[in-house]
Amino acid sequence: MSANSKTDDSLGEAVYGKVRELLRNGTLAPADRVSEQSLCKLFNVSRTPAREALQRLLSEGFLAHTSGGRMIVATIDIARAEEIYDMREAVECLAARLAAKRANTSNLIELRSILADQEKGQSNETEFLGVNDRFHRCIYRISNNRYVQHTAEILLASAEMIRGQTEGRYDYEAWSLKDHLAIYAAIENGDVAAAEEAARQHIRRGRFQRLALLLEGSDKAGSEKSDD
Repeated sequence: MSANSKTDDSLGEAVYGKVRELLRNGTLAPADRVSEQSLCKLFNVSRTPAREALQRLLSEGFLAHTSGGRMIVATIDIARAEEIYDMREAVECLAARLAAKRANTSNLIELRSILADQEKGQSNETEFLGVNDRFHRCIYRISNNRYVQHTAEILLASAEMIRGQTEGRYDYEAWSLKDHLAIYAAIENGDVAAAEEAARQHIRRGRFQRLALLLEGSDKAGSEKSDD
């Protein structure tokens, strides 16, 4: 592999990550047009890494083609959100079960450190999500299952798009820390059944709130359209 090829691969990964962040924070909204040219200009890269990032985003469902062939940000409707959360529940429960079997002292110390950060409180949803995702990714690693880790990362990225459409309205302080503490306690105790159940309840609470916010947003959009 040539040096240029390695550089393009690295740049493609960087562009992919940056676009993911724009999707997560809502800067790129559903139905926004995305193109190689726009990414080249935005990130000051050549067409090759921009094309690689777009193809990966397209294959993972973050982007879609219009009937006219243009590439746009995919819309997360209620049906797709339900599918994402169906899979998240299954994978998060499995990850928690495996973590309860395999966690060692070092793993528990890392999880407890993340929880200590969460206990300090976060000033906004973006800060909370940073701590939240560290906690979940730590459990994925502890599961020591490459397929769980790979699938969980894709699903977490898909959830980021739902977050982007509901950002600023999510009540992350009401129950998240309590749920995380319950998951941690079950993992620390090696209680696989309790870990699975705690993870299930956690994902279902998040699912209910995010989907309610999506419905609220779609109802509002429909009302505004009918008023025009």
